[in-house]
Amino acid sequence: MLAGCQQANLYQKGIPADYKISCVSIQISCILFHMKTAGDRVRERRAALKLSQPQLAKKAGITYQAIQQLEAGGGSKHLVAIARALGVTAEWLADGMGPAPKGGANPKALAEKLKVLGMAQCGPDGWSLWNGDIIDMVDRPASLAGVPNAYAVYVVGASMEPRYYQGELVMIHPGKPVTGGAFVLVQRRPKNDGDTPLAVIKRLVKRTATKTVLEQFNPARSFEIRNDDIVSIHRVVGSGEA
Repeated sequence: MLAGCQQANLYQKGIPADYKISCVSIQISCILFHMKTAGDRVRERRAALKLSQPQLAKKAGITYQAIQQLEAGGGSKHLVAIARALGVTAEWLADGMGPAPKGGANPKALAEKLKVLGMAQCGPDGWSLWNGDIIDMVDRPASLAGVPNAYAVYVVGASMEPRYYQGELVMIHPGKPVTGGAFVLVQRRPKNDGDTPLAVIKRLVKRTATKTVLEQFNPARSFEIRNDDIVSIHRVVGSGEA
């Protein structure tokens, strides 16, 4: 690209008109390329690797806000860490010079990862808010190999301690039969259309034609949900902490 910029200056020395136009176009392209900021290059490389801002921040060992600020046009003292996480050089991030990145994410590697979907506290009556956004990608355990709809969530709250602790990563197999005694993730319809759905991880006591009975450990109690209010009930098949 830089060679093109240098060649573009030749139009001043009696070069044919059509060649002048071509070289001027190359020169303009070079200028536009070098107008990119470090944040632009981070955003483009992150998109090529199919990483979210939180995922990149985690790989780089920095805060999500630092990535957000850099991509918005701010500066950063973490270019070396970000470059390492993106598989590029800090020089290339800073000014576009040096070796350019090659390729994007490995599709096979991405397919082998497991999506971590988002749940957040603050729902009513101990329920969590379910946004279903992909907040992380983790290594897929052997038990979920070849299960396309499998996913994981981070446990919210302490109601299932000492079996599952707050912040612990648990694996979900949507296709595995749900039987009495199994630990499950239940997604419940919100009271009002358009509201965020609710979700909990509990132990299934029993299911009848009209209701589902769940129990928790901390504090110990059981409660019922009308089956009509349940969007999905998926089986927990293990923990990423084990």
